[in-house]
Amino acid sequence: MCKRKEKTCIRLTIIPKLKLVKKSFLFTVFVFLFFQILPAQPLPGSYYDFIEQTENMEVKPNPATLIIYRPENKGQMNEIRCFLRIQDEEGKDVTYNKDFCTATYEWVNWRSDLTYITKKDARNFFSVFQKPYQGKVQNYKKSYYLSGGMATHLNLKKGKYKITVYTPVENQNMFTYSTETKPFEWQSNTFEYNTENPTNVIFVSPTFTENGFYAGGWKIDYFAPDYW
Repeated sequence: MCKRKEKTCIRLTIIPKLKLVKKSFLFTVFVFLFFQILPAQPLPGSYYDFIEQTENMEVKPNPATLIIYRPENKGQMNEIRCFLRIQDEEGKDVTYNKDFCTATYEWVNWRSDLTYITKKDARNFFSVFQKPYQGKVQNYKKSYYLSGGMATHLNLKKGKYKITVYTPVENQNMFTYSTETKPFEWQSNTFEYNTENPTNVIFVSPTFTENGFYAGGWKIDYFAPDYW
């Protein structure tokens, strides 16, 4: 009888504990599943709300912003700068008139020369290879120019403009002319731009001869140039 009582006692003691463990386990599973589902629910002001509110929004570029891109060139030509000139409809130079135009630039193609790093970076030469200049929009310090691999971002007041680029003789980095040719200032064609025009990117490329040599000049076009 004693043994039976002991067994019954043990059994009655274990059953409530098992029920308690079962309840605790189910509660733990419920909490786990709850927190797994919770992050997927859209919250006010969340990413999901943003997607829902903007999915039917018309996407178009800012008509007052023009990108002038000069793709990379071959060898020495990369380092020869072409300088930007912007004129209004009447031919007045407004390049550095902030009432009409402001400009920033970025390196579309990664460059490692020291011409555009800060004084702080210059103290550590190896920082040039660590800092991501590609794709970083920066302010011009003085003149608006383009080297091979650069893009200029122009913010223009509404209106019509004449855009050209040029390279003075002193900025041609000892470009080699033929013996019959004297050094001259390189000029481009005139690209007429209207902020109401849907064109938002134009390209600058050096001109060349039929034999593939650089001719000393620039071409502005809304078509992407071949690699030169």
